[in-house]
Amino acid sequence: MNQKIMSIFIIGSFLLAFGATSGCIENPDGASYGSDCLNMEKIDLDDIIKNANNAGYSVEHKVTYSGGLQPESPIEGLNEKIGNDYKIATVHYFYNDIGLVLSLNEVPQRENSATLTFRGSNDIPLGQEVPDDWVTEMLMISFDMNRQDAENYVASLKNDLKLENGQTNEPVMLWMENGDTIESKIGNAKVWISEKPDINSIYDYLEDESTNSSLYFNYPGSCSEDFFNGNEKTGSIDYILPLITVTRINGNHTYRLNIDDNGTVSITVKLKEIEKEIPESKYKAVLKEMFVDLGFSPEQIDEFEFNYDPYH
Repeated sequence: MNQKIMSIFIIGSFLLAFGATSGCIENPDGASYGSDCLNMEKIDLDDIIKNANNAGYSVEHKVTYSGGLQPESPIEGLNEKIGNDYKIATVHYFYNDIGLVLSLNEVPQRENSATLTFRGSNDIPLGQEVPDDWVTEMLMISFDMNRQDAENYVASLKNDLKLENGQTNEPVMLWMENGDTIESKIGNAKVWISEKPDINSIYDYLEDESTNSSLYFNYPGSCSEDFFNGNEKTGSIDYILPLITVTRINGNHTYRLNIDDNGTVSITVKLKEIEKEIPESKYKAVLKEMFVDLGFSPEQIDEFEFNYDPYH
C-alpha cells in the first residue's frame, strides 16, 4: 500500500496551542437565473448520464473540492447513507467549545499523497486550554501512530513554537508533514512525520463518541454529517460526492443542471447578452423538458426557487 503524505496545521496561540491553547465562465454581460438546491432522493447517476447523452445534452464530470481521501476499507453505515464513491474532505473535532479542523487533501504533484490540517475555530487564538493529552489522542486517532510517537510530536511542536514565537500570545501555525528534517520560520514551526492517516479510525471515533448523527446536503457534490453526544456536538465530517453538469443550449440560452450522486440538484439559466430577462414560464418549460429527458418528474421544477441576476 502506498503511504500517504500528511501535513498538520494548528492555529492558536502559544499559551493555547497544545496546552494554553459552478459551471463554465461565460459572457459576463449576460443575465442569468439561478436556483436553490433541492434533493431528489437517491438516484442512479449512471442512468442520468445515459439519459442525458441520449437526449443530446453535454455531460461534464466535475469536482467541488480537489482533495479528499477515501477510507482504506468500506464504512458500512456510511455507504448505506451516501454510497461508496465519496471522499472525506474535512473532519472537525470539538473539545468543549473549541473546534479543531482536519482538512484532507490529495497533493496533485505527489501520487497517492495527502495533507491533513488542524486549525483552531475561525483561525483565531482559542479562548481556553487544549490539553496536551487531548491533542495526543487526536493524533493517535487520525494517524497510524502509537502514544509515545504522538507525545513526541506534541513535545517537538511545543518546543519549536517556544523558540520561534518567543512565548507570546500571537497566533501561530504548526505544520507537521512527512520527512525527516525540521524547518521553522517565525511563528511557523514545522515537524516532519511519516505516519499515514487512518480515515476508518476517525469515523469510528466520532461514531463511538456520539449518540446520534445528522446528515445534510450543502450543494451538489457536497454533504456533511454532524455528530452529537446528547445535545453536545462532538464533531462533523464534510464529504465530496460524484458530480456532473448537464448542459443544454436552447435559443442561445444555456441551461445547466448540477447533479450529484445523492440526488442534490441546482440549476442555472444563462441568457444571451442582448436579452436581459425571459418569462419564467419560458425557461421552466425548457427545464421541464430536460427533467423528463433525464428521468425526473417535470413537476419537480416548480419546487425550485429561482433568483434573477442581471449581471451574470
